[in-house]
Amino acid sequence: MNSFKLKRYESFIELKDDLKEDTILISETLSDSNKFIKANNDLFEAGFIYYDTGLQPQIKMLYQAQKIFLGVNQIFSCIDYMENKKMFEAELPSLLYDVLVDLDCIYVVGVCELDIFVYQNDGTLLWNMGFRDTVESYYLDDESIIIECSDGERTTFQLDSGAVK
Repeated sequence: MNSFKLKRYESFIELKDDLKEDTILISETLSDSNKFIKANNDLFEAGFIYYDTGLQPQIKMLYQAQKIFLGVNQIFSCIDYMENKKMFEAELPSLLYDVLVDLDCIYVVGVCELDIFVYQNDGTLLWNMGFRDTVESYYLDDESIIIECSDGERTTFQLDSGAVK
């Protein structure tokens, strides 16, 4: 999570009491089975309220673009951390597994259970792709992302355009 400290809480009240007034909160609907986590470093603080699906909150900080991409379950956001402002918050069609960043920090990829979303480092959505079967494995390679689904189908996409290689 890019050197973020995580602190877990037993309730929303405990989390809320420990957050700064201008903290970004990423939240699903409150329920009895929510997890409550604060992630922070020297530059940024975020609170997460989410249903426990076994997946952890994802945070990627892009220092040169002054953006943070973060999400949990079906919520994905981009924050300008210098202005402490949400660039966008999107509801994803399937669970967020991981957030990947290419070596040059130009592209950010949200890898979900049944989808991928590719953004520029400024928060602009470039393209997305849905899959028939569950994403089983994935990795970035130079200027592309390789996705393998549970049916064994393996596809390589160019990061800049989504074109299949």
